[in-house]
Amino acid sequence: METLQLVEEIGALPDKARQEIESFLLEVKLRYARQSPLTDEELAQWADPEIFGMYADREDVRDSTAYIRKLREQQWGAK
Repeated sequence: METLQLVEEIGALPDKARQEIESFLLEVKLRYARQSPLTDEELAQWADPEIFGMYADREDVRDSTAYIRKLREQQWGAK
């Protein structure tokens, strides 16, 4: 089955069926996930200095756990 056809078929399914496909896909991805560590070159791609510290100047994100807790409380009333 071609990718476009597969997307169309999935899109035509009810929500519950699409959720099952999503769960199955995640399971398959984990099963076939990379088994070897990243190479030095791959690690270097993640060490982009422009990304690291991009929120360093934000006072509201200084304590990330407290920040997320506050966002959840505002959104869902969760504590």
